[in-house]
Amino acid sequence: FKYNTKANYDLGVTTHSITESSSRDISLTASFQKRGFKLPLFGLSLKNDIEISFSYTSGKNSTVIFDMDNFSENGKPQDGTTRTTLEPRVKYVMSSRVTLSVYYKRTTVEPEGASRIPPTITNEAGLDVNITIQ
Repeated sequence: FKYNTKANYDLGVTTHSITESSSRDISLTASFQKRGFKLPLFGLSLKNDIEISFSYTSGKNSTVIFDMDNFSENGKPQDGTTRTTLEPRVKYVMSSRVTLSVYYKRTTVEPEGASRIPPTITNEAGLDVNITIQ
């Protein structure tokens, strides 16, 4: 588990305003691993390893301007985004030379305030096959 937060404040002397730029990130990863189980495949019964993992990440960036001439506690939101990523993954080790990995990754980006980017959803899936030849 990981949590980060950051805030920057810039004073605009000529504009009589304060600009707050903030970010918040939360990350969570969980995994399970099983070693040395036998699974017959292609007529062979090798000792195999499997690892199942899940990762969740959420990050929020925002910019708010506080006008000192006409102060409001909430300020005036300028732009910002919220990005969320989910990624389950299964890794299967058949031997020290052959590894298979299957994953799915979903990323969502949602704009906030006066942000000019459109909301997006990206889906990605894949199969990694690693064969070591020596």
